[in-house]
Amino acid sequence: MKGAAQGLAACLFFGTLTLWVEERWAWSLFQAGVFLLAGWRLVKAGWRQVPVPFWPLAAACCWPFLQVILRLSVAPTRTWNAALDWFTFLVVFALAAEVFSDQGARRWFLRSAALFGMLVAAEATVQNYASGGKIFWLFASGYGEGVMGPFVNRGQYSAWIELLLPVALYLAFSDQRRRVLWGSAAAVLFGSLVAGASRAGFVLADAELLAVVALVGLRNLVARKTLVAAAVQIAVLAGIAATVAGWQGLQSRLETQSSEALRVDAVRASAQMAREHPWFGTGLGTWPTVYPAHAGLDTGLFLNQAHNDWAQWAAEGGLPFLLLLAVFSLLCCKKAIPSIYGLGAVAFLLHGLVDYPMQQRPVLAAWFFVMAGAAAAWVGDRT
Repeated sequence: MKGAAQGLAACLFFGTLTLWVEERWAWSLFQAGVFLLAGWRLVKAGWRQVPVPFWPLAAACCWPFLQVILRLSVAPTRTWNAALDWFTFLVVFALAAEVFSDQGARRWFLRSAALFGMLVAAEATVQNYASGGKIFWLFASGYGEGVMGPFVNRGQYSAWIELLLPVALYLAFSDQRRRVLWGSAAAVLFGSLVAGASRAGFVLADAELLAVVALVGLRNLVARKTLVAAAVQIAVLAGIAATVAGWQGLQSRLETQSSEALRVDAVRASAQMAREHPWFGTGLGTWPTVYPAHAGLDTGLFLNQAHNDWAQWAAEGGLPFLLLLAVFSLLCCKKAIPSIYGLGAVAFLLHGLVDYPMQQRPVLAAWFFVMAGAAAAWVGDRT
């Protein structure tokens, strides 16, 4: 199983480092890698019993294909591309759930993901202040601020950190020999999120910190005295990392009463689209095409997403598609919460209520489905 875990990690790491690439070749290479890996696992070992959340997700993934076949999409090409993306997400989820049913493979992946995240977060923090908006100091991003490592959107970056922060925290509490390492990884991740200045990300990351400590105590993973000592150590490290990374950007964004009129209008327009197309939606991937006809504001800006994943799913897929994803999410949360390391998937879904982590950058969505699959593979073991 470890070889499959390494292959999946390699695909994710490659996809993350090339996430900024607008051309489709980077995502296509990721898809090819995942499909080859899934085929290899199928031939070598066959599929074990799939987890329960697989079925509503499978039904949701069939939805865009149905929209194309029945000619219900206002932009069939966009919906066809979305259909291929959702099929990839289904394969990623099933592959992760199957591979990480092996505790050793799961443990290896969680450690590798935490270390990779720490390295990217450290680079992203420095890059945020010293690269002039260039990705890895090499590639022009088109933006002067908010460019964190390979991410050109601070909201998407914070959603990625939210996925990995509980992993590092979980390891810090469950791996006593390397507690300083994993505690430092959690601190670097948290500090980079502060540097990225995402308001929703900061709130959700704080909630994750509290939730992990509470769940570790409830599950009795460590002695109470050890729990308090480790929690204090991690809190101090996180505070130091956040101070070094700098609170100024986040404080400015928290204090600024910026207009949210565009976001509100996008959600209102999405609700209108859902009312007009309640059963099949306008077609997955079509929101940017349909929104101008429903826009209530004319600012001259191009709004490419609804800034609310759930509202956009209702508009593009209709209420049945939204219901299927809601059922999938609830079933995932049933194991993600007690697993502790899967708390990031819960935060990711909550982040989707105020932003669009599932849209635009499919590799980021793939990270979510991998972590959801890893959580689905949890069977109540102590580590």
